Amino acid sequence: MSLSDLVRASAGRMLQTETVHRAGDSIELDVDTKDAGDGQLAAVAIGPKGDAVPVEIISNRNRTFTLKLLTSRGGRYLVNVYFNGSHIPNSPFKVRVCNPEAIWAEGPGLMDSYVDDLGDFQVFTRDAGHGTLSVRVNGPKDKFRVDMWKGADRTVNCRYNPEVPGKYTINIKWEDEHIRGSPFVITVRKRGRENGN
Repeated sequence: MSLSDLVRASAGRMLQTETVHRAGDSIELDVDTKDAGDGQLAAVAIGPKGDAVPVEIISNRNRTFTLKLLTSRGGRYLVNVYFNGSHIPNSPFKVRVCNPEAIWAEGPGLMDSYVDDLGDFQVFTRDAGHGTLSVRVNGPKDKFRVDMWKGADRTVNCRYNPEVPGKYTINIKWEDEHIRGSPFVITVRKRGRENGN
């Protein structure tokens, strides 16, 4: 048994492995080195693109520390915590981060249109990190079915069919948070008679 085995990660959001954190949040981990004695605590995180991400180590006295990881983009982070050069128990810690601001949607289905014109649009999720996409269309007849299928490069294709005129609200969320521009509010109109018919 090495001294690093006596170090405990005791509390903090970093231990919540099922939680998807939000980009820009400070994610903390409390580390107790009392039982390990004297030694050096170090930490480094590997970001979603394989880059090193700094981890701030704050001494709380009495050989306890708070580690802070500040995330800047969505994806998976691996936080390696070492005591005297060896991993502490459960290190590396896996941290999942989402970034709803990195998602956008575009297409004719997000603009005013006519009854029975298919409402096609795409949602671009490439830099969003971990999360779940939800798309809901509400209109004069309450909710509408939205067909969704995967496209290339983490793009999601969406389609709905507005069958009656009126106001429609399209809610696009990533991890229950609206993406940029959402909700989209559009008007669907009946086509006018053309050429007097």
